[in-house]
Amino acid sequence: MSEYILEVKNLKKYFPADRGLFGRVRHFVHAVDDVSFEIKYGESLGLVGESGCGKTTTGKVIVKLEEPTDGTLLLEGEDVSTYVGARKKEYHRKVQMIFQDPYESLNPRMTIFDIIAEPLNIHGIGNLKEREERVSELLQEVGLTPPSSFLWRYPHELSGGQRQRVAIARALVLNPSFVVADEPTSMLDVSIRTGIMELMMELREAHNMSYLYITHDLAVARYMCERIAVMYLGKIVEISETEELLHNPLHPYTRALLAAVPVPDPEFSRGEPEIIGSVTKPIDPPPRCRFYDRCPIRTKDCEISDHPPLVEVLPGHFVACYEVEKQKRG
Repeated sequence: MSEYILEVKNLKKYFPADRGLFGRVRHFVHAVDDVSFEIKYGESLGLVGESGCGKTTTGKVIVKLEEPTDGTLLLEGEDVSTYVGARKKEYHRKVQMIFQDPYESLNPRMTIFDIIAEPLNIHGIGNLKEREERVSELLQEVGLTPPSSFLWRYPHELSGGQRQRVAIARALVLNPSFVVADEPTSMLDVSIRTGIMELMMELREAHNMSYLYITHDLAVARYMCERIAVMYLGKIVEISETEELLHNPLHPYTRALLAAVPVPDPEFSRGEPEIIGSVTKPIDPPPRCRFYDRCPIRTKDCEISDHPPLVEVLPGHFVACYEVEKQKRG
């Protein structure tokens, strides 16, 4: 048996950018480009990066809301990359997703009971009484009590935090072993984010689940995750244990992300960021390092070489940068 619940190998997802004569695709958006990582049983891996770097697309490909252009997905050691039909349906009993926006991810015409019970209906699990008992049990578990006062209400009657708790209950109703959480607190008021994060930590422990936790907030990733993977323009540029990465960032992009974290000190003055320019377009990017145009330590070798592979430069600390690798190798 594999020590990893999920293994992502050389995952790619390209979207057509425009079409030419006879509908032939001329250019592609490289949303996810040769991404590899593993997640252990019971572990939470944070996937961080700025908007548009491919985090959400990675999550959608893993839960098979999008089909990969190329690459391999292994769940509990089994290749699930080509699952379709009944096998894909069975896969969704093990892998679920919590979406970012609790206002858009819940059907406004369905009651809370119908929303949470829908996966049970799709998979033909239980009768009406058993489904109602299961939904009530989950509402209790996610803190919506008493359940009887929520079962027959509609999403518009709930607050943002309550809606996200409903979304979490829906994701858990099939007892999945792996959950992709796509920035589940970013649309919520700051005052209730901590409560949702604590709930997710408790549920992970209680149900022995693993998370891919997608976020742009390093403070959230630090609280929720044992390891962090940093993504830039479709590529993973650094992976390490959380505290190691935050105290010893090696890739220039990771250092820039950390430098942008606000400091609660009105006397503190932050200098100009090391990186230059803005995010480049992911349409047919050149084969060189994806961060080249903004990198403060780039060299001629970086320009003429392919994008660097992830290399373990310290125990458990991987980075995709030729210059950092040279420095660590001495």
